[in-house]
Amino acid sequence: MITFKPKVRESFSDRNGISKINTIIQKDGLDERTRNSIVNLYDIIEDICISRHIMDDAYEYIFKYIFYVTSDEIPEFKSSKRRVIVDGIKKDWTYSDIFSFLEVFLNWYSHKAFDYEVYQAFNDLFEKECVGYRFIDKKITDIISKEEINEVEEAINTKYNACSKCISKALSHLYNRENPDYSNSVKESISAIEAMCNIILESKNSTLGDALNQLEKNGWKIHGAMKSAYSSLYGYTSDKSGIRHNNGIDENTTFEEAKYMLVSCSAFLNYLIQIYEKSER
Repeated sequence: MITFKPKVRESFSDRNGISKINTIIQKDGLDERTRNSIVNLYDIIEDICISRHIMDDAYEYIFKYIFYVTSDEIPEFKSSKRRVIVDGIKKDWTYSDIFSFLEVFLNWYSHKAFDYEVYQAFNDLFEKECVGYRFIDKKITDIISKEEINEVEEAINTKYNACSKCISKALSHLYNRENPDYSNSVKESISAIEAMCNIILESKNSTLGDALNQLEKNGWKIHGAMKSAYSSLYGYTSDKSGIRHNNGIDENTTFEEAKYMLVSCSAFLNYLIQIYEKSER
């Protein structure tokens, strides 16, 4: 018997850690909520196929040219055919099986139904559910590498709490399923580096731009290109409307920008920590 439970981001259970909704990017698997969301979107596609009288063609294509079974193995009733697909997505298939199915089936469906917006619908779903992949040119493509994930995880697990909290907040803002906040994610990513600079300089309110200059005055040797790159990042957040001037509010900040800043700032934070701890020995 199916047990129905709320799975709403920022609900009581989620806020209090009783039944947490995943906020970390899904890389090597798909959780129950994501699988159910894919089924719901697949059902919409089936409804469109039915309305355009191509559902029989869809099932024939799925079973013969995706599952590659013989005609005598295909379930007789439409409800049984649907159940095979739904059970596969919900519980029987690995995440790679699901992605393989979606790639091949959506390619057939988009041409047959002339519905090319379906790819954006799945990309929106993947973004909302923190899935580390997107459809690019009709192929599901990795958008974040394991190396990038490792940099973020290392930054979150640092013993410097002020830095760790900022990176954790940046990640939370970026992958909040119900209310992503990309501009505040960028703000927190930069704040993590500023926090580490203040630890190194034993100061309280140094901005990144000032801190980089001060570090060099204190004998730190930061490669010119690296310093220039991070000074430019600081300039980007200062110039971009709202990020550092109106509580991080900037509706034009994109997921791609915020993700880039999170990974880049995590990597630079880890670099600063390594150099700092070597100098303290």
